[in-house]
Amino acid sequence: MPFSVDQLAEQAGLSLENLEWLSAHLPAGEGLFYVQRRHRKKHGGIREVVELKSPFNAISKNLHRSFTSRFSYEVPDHVHGFVRGRSTISNASQHLAKRCVLRMDLEDFFPSIGAATIRASLREQGYEEKAAELAVSLVTIGGKLPIGLSTSPLLSNLSFLSTDHSLAEYARSEGLSFTRYVDDLTFSGDVTDRHSVDIARILDEAGWSVNTRKTTFMRRGGPQYVTGLYVGESDGPRIPRSLKRKMRWISHVISKFGYDVYMTEFGGEAEGMYPRRLLGWACYIAAVEPDVGYPLLRAFDGLVLEGDEEDLDGYEEDLNDLP
Repeated sequence: MPFSVDQLAEQAGLSLENLEWLSAHLPAGEGLFYVQRRHRKKHGGIREVVELKSPFNAISKNLHRSFTSRFSYEVPDHVHGFVRGRSTISNASQHLAKRCVLRMDLEDFFPSIGAATIRASLREQGYEEKAAELAVSLVTIGGKLPIGLSTSPLLSNLSFLSTDHSLAEYARSEGLSFTRYVDDLTFSGDVTDRHSVDIARILDEAGWSVNTRKTTFMRRGGPQYVTGLYVGESDGPRIPRSLKRKMRWISHVISKFGYDVYMTEFGGEAEGMYPRRLLGWACYIAAVEPDVGYPLLRAFDGLVLEGDEEDLDGYEEDLNDLP
């Protein structure tokens, strides 16, 4: 059955009249419906991130739930970004102890997905023409898929699906392992320059651009990192040594001088190392290397939690489950 505008309005939690009004006014709604933040990228350039205001935030989440339940999208095995049960860890685990790891990055992944692409995807999912048109107006800003909307991750995966299949088939034919984490493409095995040229051609023919500044060959014996984790050993990914040293140093400073002194005298506040972030890093490290992460969690539990119980609501279960 085609998906109608009445069903779209119901799924968005709006009347049809309000849905059409929002669709018409959203393009000029910066400051009213959303705020566009601009962040400087680590290696140059600007990343625009949209922060939604109420009630548009709730509408976006409603649409995301509707898309998730309605789309017939089957996640390819090699896709690890925005997929429940998969992560940077599962992504990196596919490239352990390989002769060579090739990392390629897509240029402006989200903004490069335009309204026409999303409209075509929605039509393929059974949306009536008007329903697709209205939906596109609610999930794009300036005719592009923005970073920050609840609907963007799923729509980006859906838009990239045919290219995912092409790249996976190419990797299989060449005997390479392949994963994608959002815009981060990784190939490993007996990778050569020819492979990077072929992959760039496949992407270019599909309408995607490679950020050539980030194309990296990582050979065995040297640093091999995939989605931030070291993959040079066969028994599992590892946290970078620099991060482990830093977290252990923070734990030592807090133990010796106290959390408040660490924040004010040792740069903790400047780096935004508030309790939730410290424990977030410790939880992540524990998921990758339990023997390193669990001691950090216990240390931060005793050193930080007492003064910031409200800020740390939700971590108690993680801490209670430590062996």
